[in-house]
Amino acid sequence: MENKLKLFDAHTFILFLLIVVAFVLRIFNLSYLTLWVDEYVHTNTASAFLHSPAPDYNGIIYTWLIIPLFRLFGETEFWARFPSVIFGTLTVPLTYLFGKKYFNRSVGLFAAVVVTFSLYLVFWSRIARFYSMWTFFFLAFAYFLGQTLNVKNEWKPVRNKVFNYLQCTPKNLLITVALLFLSLVSNQMTFLVIYSIGLYHLVVFIVHICRKNYRFLSLNAFIAYGFTLFCAMTFVPAFQSVIKNFLFVLFPEGIWNFLPQLDRLKELWTTKPYDIFNLYLSVFKTDLPKLWIIGIIGLLWGFYRFRKSALFTFSLSVVLFLLMSFIYREPALPRYITYIYPFFCVGIAVAFYEIIFQINRLTKKSAVRKALFYLVLLAVVLLTPWKQSLAMVKARNHGQVVPRELSFWYFTDWKSPLKQVASRMQPGDVVLATVVQSAEFYLHRNDVIHFRQLYYNPDAYRYEKFETDTTTLNANSTGAFSHLLDCSERVWLLADYYFDNVLTDPEARLYAINQMKFEYDMSNEYVSVFSYDKMNPNTEPSSMFEFIHAEKPVSKEYQFSDFPRDNVVLLLDIEGIRYDNEMLIQFNGGLPIGVLRTYGVLCRTNGDSRSRQVFVVPVPRELLKRGSNSVRMGLNSHGMYKKCRYVVYNMQIGIND
Repeated sequence: MENKLKLFDAHTFILFLLIVVAFVLRIFNLSYLTLWVDEYVHTNTASAFLHSPAPDYNGIIYTWLIIPLFRLFGETEFWARFPSVIFGTLTVPLTYLFGKKYFNRSVGLFAAVVVTFSLYLVFWSRIARFYSMWTFFFLAFAYFLGQTLNVKNEWKPVRNKVFNYLQCTPKNLLITVALLFLSLVSNQMTFLVIYSIGLYHLVVFIVHICRKNYRFLSLNAFIAYGFTLFCAMTFVPAFQSVIKNFLFVLFPEGIWNFLPQLDRLKELWTTKPYDIFNLYLSVFKTDLPKLWIIGIIGLLWGFYRFRKSALFTFSLSVVLFLLMSFIYREPALPRYITYIYPFFCVGIAVAFYEIIFQINRLTKKSAVRKALFYLVLLAVVLLTPWKQSLAMVKARNHGQVVPRELSFWYFTDWKSPLKQVASRMQPGDVVLATVVQSAEFYLHRNDVIHFRQLYYNPDAYRYEKFETDTTTLNANSTGAFSHLLDCSERVWLLADYYFDNVLTDPEARLYAINQMKFEYDMSNEYVSVFSYDKMNPNTEPSSMFEFIHAEKPVSKEYQFSDFPRDNVVLLLDIEGIRYDNEMLIQFNGGLPIGVLRTYGVLCRTNGDSRSRQVFVVPVPRELLKRGSNSVRMGLNSHGMYKKCRYVVYNMQIGIND
């Protein structure tokens, strides 16, 4: 009894340590990254509620959680993401409880270790979205669902015949239903658990039949019958057509849309049969490259030792994984499997426990068994991506902060330029942005105008221009944008990569470059800042705008014709050059060269090199060819040049007389 108590104390201490580590990993440096587009779903709605209460329909629980935090502590990224940190941290002890309840303490502890250090789960626990909350609620629901289904065969008969038949208590049933509701509200994909419950009961029913334990009127039997009928109506085209017509009369389309689109699935099976499966599988391969196969082995091996618990866990993990990979395939993003991830971690834990179990059969010495437990525990820790998780939370850079296999999110640093814009703004200034939500959140205003001239028409399968509307201030066309500048005294434009993509009309982009002043010192490698002051108009026209930096180290290719004589020079109107070899240039796809110190010749004008000025760069004749030539500018990405950046406003080819 004394040894068991000590072992229990050790488990408790280790679990407490894991909770602390999980919390630190999830909260450290939390506010560094600028909010991403999807995070504004909650933050801007919460901000609007504080100033003028408004309804919210997307991620409502998460939004409600951050409203009081904003009111008490201010509208910041930290408090917007704080609920995710809490739910992500609480998932660690909850995973332990699930593993302990349905397997044993060692399985629970090993699984908690993987959840603690998983780069995938750490990342999604640091984002102001509902994914860590959804994971927590679904895992809590699964914990109580297992008791409702009597997975551990712990039910003791009571006087109430109804609950005797259901084999659960009113309290447990109420908690299970409440957690199911919270999980569904977090994400509607929770409804897939219908298949998990149905398959679990169907398998149990079949096992009873195989053992000649005929329970045709049991709860297992009736759920098995209902599940079989449900699958027939779902996957048999004739039956689905009937049930869809019936549901269409009773409910709006959004209610019965859970039925898989069989025609669409047939098309996907023909063209892209394994794309979504590989997308989700790559999450495990990237996050747990040394453990994911072990997890599959553990989930399968569990049927030998734990049976019903293994079936229950398998139904909540592999079954849902396959459904999302091949049936409910759209939409498909790496973050959509967060809610089933802890069950795969339990599978990993089962495999490691089996190692301990098999070795312990060879020895009866308590000291050896304890040493083996701690060695395996250490092995689990070392095999998790703890180094990657630590590096991610310590990083001080934006961009792609985790591999694309774990998240497609690209974090643009809006905070730095918006902070400078806010310090220079005057009453009445008009603000435009390619991402309105960012400007609204960090400037604390709700009148930011969207700078975008094209939209995607799904009916025509192409991008189309907005119609010109000059009745209101907008930037939906070049004409409307011109009208906006004419009607305004001062205007700010903040543009990220959308400024260069298909949603921005090239004509409107060039108009902004020529009419507005590029604020070099206020911009960064993610967001370009332009200003317009009617009293001090821009007098330096530009024919191009190439902002070269670490995130965009190479310009597009420009074409020019050869000259029939020597002494060809390149005239570059540049701002921001600090070093001789900071700028590279490439002619005709050849080797990039440092153009400001080429062949020992320093090509620099007098004065401050960072200011906007024209550089005259001699072009060796051997770099050119007859006919059409191409030139491309780039950034030297070595040594001191890594954080350099410069802007090219004009470029001309001429003859040096």
